[in-house]
Amino acid sequence: MSRHARRTLSLALSAQLIGFSLFAHAAEAPGALTIIVRDQTTDRPLPNATVTLTERDTDTARSLETDAQGRIVVDRLDPGLYAVNIAKAGFATIYEPSVRVITRKNSQVEFDLGVPLLDEVVVQARPLDALSSPSSTWLDRDALRDAVGGGADPLLSLDGLPGLASASEFASFSVRGRGPRDNLVFVDEFPFDKAVHFDATLGEDEDVGGGGRFSIFAPDVISGAEFSPGGWGPAYGGRAASLLKLEVAGGNPSPSASLRYDLAGFEVGYDGPAGITKDATLLVSARRLDFGSLFETIEELDIGNPVLRDVIVKSVVPISPSNTLEVLLIDTNETYTRDVTHVFESPNFEDAALLDFRQDSDLYGVTLRSLIGENATWTNRVYRRASDKISSEGEAFPDLAPPGSPASDFPVREDIITVTEDETEIGWHSDFATVNRWGTFSAGVQATRIELDYGTVLDGDWIRYVYDSDDFRPDPDQRYIVLTPENIDSTLSRTATNYAGYVDQAFKFGAWDIRTGVRLERDDLTDESLVSPRLRANWQPGKRVRYFATAGLFHQSPRFLDLAANAANTLENEKITHASVGLEYFINDRWSVLAEAYNQNLDNLVVDQDRVSGTFANIGDGTSRGVDVVLKGTIREGLYASATYSYNDAEIDRKDGRGAVADEFSREHVATLGVTWEITDRWKVAARYKYLSGRPEDAYLIHEDVLGPGQPLRYSRETVERGIGRRDGYGVLNARVDYRRAFGPIDVTAFLDVINLTSASSTDDTEFDYRRGVNVEDESEAEPLIGLRLDYAW
Repeated sequence: MSRHARRTLSLALSAQLIGFSLFAHAAEAPGALTIIVRDQTTDRPLPNATVTLTERDTDTARSLETDAQGRIVVDRLDPGLYAVNIAKAGFATIYEPSVRVITRKNSQVEFDLGVPLLDEVVVQARPLDALSSPSSTWLDRDALRDAVGGGADPLLSLDGLPGLASASEFASFSVRGRGPRDNLVFVDEFPFDKAVHFDATLGEDEDVGGGGRFSIFAPDVISGAEFSPGGWGPAYGGRAASLLKLEVAGGNPSPSASLRYDLAGFEVGYDGPAGITKDATLLVSARRLDFGSLFETIEELDIGNPVLRDVIVKSVVPISPSNTLEVLLIDTNETYTRDVTHVFESPNFEDAALLDFRQDSDLYGVTLRSLIGENATWTNRVYRRASDKISSEGEAFPDLAPPGSPASDFPVREDIITVTEDETEIGWHSDFATVNRWGTFSAGVQATRIELDYGTVLDGDWIRYVYDSDDFRPDPDQRYIVLTPENIDSTLSRTATNYAGYVDQAFKFGAWDIRTGVRLERDDLTDESLVSPRLRANWQPGKRVRYFATAGLFHQSPRFLDLAANAANTLENEKITHASVGLEYFINDRWSVLAEAYNQNLDNLVVDQDRVSGTFANIGDGTSRGVDVVLKGTIREGLYASATYSYNDAEIDRKDGRGAVADEFSREHVATLGVTWEITDRWKVAARYKYLSGRPEDAYLIHEDVLGPGQPLRYSRETVERGIGRRDGYGVLNARVDYRRAFGPIDVTAFLDVINLTSASSTDDTEFDYRRGVNVEDESEAEPLIGLRLDYAW
């Protein structure tokens, strides 16, 4: 998509239709909370845990104890915000300052209590998973839904996490200098790398490397997200930049329906009992957004017609006290078309691309979670995920038509290049965990079968005016490159069966928690056997400070597109050797600061050698080092603040004779400062300021009249050096207001989220207009996102 598409497609989600009349309401009916408390180590319910609920408005508190199932149900609660404190002897007390009670609705909230290294340690929110990095961050449903700058997208709400750089209003992000496609994403512990819409295969370089635009998840679908910037345990492999684990909500005890309607489309949902067994729950979310009609309404006629559809279904069915079955269904579809009528509306005809993208993706998964004996859990997951994608690009030539000609008279070449990407994966993951004499032992096996059918077809020679000086040209004086079917046409039809296994042992003694593990993999696609040792250590000598360290070897599999680009591309896994040290200091009961320094040696990196022939090779190496700092705390009840700073120095040597240069996604400095104020149980305001250093800048030459006499005037841009400097840094201010209130039986949630309030200019995205010989910079504007959601509970 063009720069106008990137700007205005985000604006589309802001044009929400606020047509609901808010008048004549009755007193808010009471709601309820179902609280379930479990042992984080054994996943068993914890009876006799003391749960204290404090109503924030009145400071009224009540205490109850969980029953034999670790459960309490508290009904007839006034709608609003409550603080929840859970305590049990032998476990770390957990405190959640903001749990919302909704009118007429019984909301289920689950807490896991962990064993502290020291007594008198209070954990805010949820303790992290045993296989996570010590610097991981957990965000719950409310934090994802209401985050400033998040709009209506849970992945946008990750902005401000340590090591993470989100440069735009879209859902893609980079971590510690690595690219958006280097992140490892799991949904309900199923691997799913198609969680973001409009991840372009063809188009400008900025679009192809962008990592996508919007997540497939509607608001409230994700109940929690755990983010690790590095150093996680051996249960996970395949990507090495970061680990993001998303949990799909499982439904509440009482039924409710929701509707969100806007100018682009609609979203409907159901959340409540499934009717299969007594405690079975069901969540359904379905939405369809057609941005083409919206763009016509707001007179942004050059963008094209993007359409997306998402359906997500999850059911949690307790079979017995020791066995629970979960079913997850995700089906997504997207199309994007841009024809000559859109080119006609492009300013100065600067974007003449003809595009047609179509993708269907789905994930079907079943999880059986079993409690074995007194302390063991055994979890089995079976899944199938598939993606069918076809992308084609053509070109219009408006300058070859007489001035004033209609779009229908423009010469065109449609479908010059077509890329198909069909993949199917069937997998089984089995994980076992138990408590032993030293601590916690975990082990697992994984088997996957992958079928790939990739192909690229070029319909005739195609001149490209943006190229690298290393790209092949038969004549060194030729100032452009020519793609030919002989060099570009390619196919990849492969079936591979991959295996992996891991073990992990936690040793707990005194103030120490040391976790050692190893991951063994057989990658049939690259014909490699891989060994990945992992180490995480925590030492908490006192109540106020915790020290931690991580080390390990991580492998990253090559992209399927790179394998398919040329039959000669025999690629291997990249190798990342990671080490980090850090500390977390608890200033008092309200404030903490975490700092982590890391170093990564990058070896066997896949490098693009020549875009004319589509050749890639594992010849690159480099380093990535830096430090992340996070300060967060509570100024007073209902008023929270956080600040982050990340420094990164990532360099890559592509073995092209230019030496080590700054990596493409490296940003030396990223800093954020955020404040959230829950004014009342109805009003909440928040703001976040973000500063980002510019990305590395290449040196280039612009050549004029490269086709020669008698041919159309064309310019070209030749990259002669990479990463020799940096673009200018810039700051972005986001602000958000949330309002929530019941009007009779309807619970109304509305928000105004303004991204880039000051219209600060970003220097990241430029596109080359080869008809005029200029770089067209992205125009930055304030982008208001307005949302309205109606919930009815019965």
